[in-house]
Amino acid sequence: MRCSKRNLISPYIDGELNKDKRNLLESHFNGCRECARELEEFQKIHMLLAGAEPFEVPHGFSTRVLANIRAKEKRRSADFVHIFRTLTEGFAVLVLIVVGIILGSFLSKTLAPEKGNVVVSLSLDIFAPAPPDSVGGVYLAMTEAENEK
Repeated sequence: MRCSKRNLISPYIDGELNKDKRNLLESHFNGCRECARELEEFQKIHMLLAGAEPFEVPHGFSTRVLANIRAKEKRRSADFVHIFRTLTEGFAVLVLIVVGIILGSFLSKTLAPEKGNVVVSLSLDIFAPAPPDSVGGVYLAMTEAENEK
């Protein structure tokens, strides 16, 4: 189980706690083995970093780092916009398909007569007769000839 005072160890080492909190935390370290171990590890890390030699960074280093961070943030937001746009387009196509199916079903039931249990939704019988010399007229003539047999 993690101790609730664990998050005060780093401010304790850095000297950021007031005297009361510091004294309270020091007495806590005497009774809590987990926090005492954590304090020792933090102190070792602090000593290692404190003993490190400082070095000079190249000119413009911080500017380049900040520019790279901003560029990555812009790419992330652009990626989000692209994903959102793609999902929106896909949803719009899906809505159009569903609406087309519903309207097609409704129109086929209201316009096409039922022959037995099959709805004749693709038949041209639901349209007004076409002139005999047109493609529709030829189709009607062919379907009427089949029905006469």
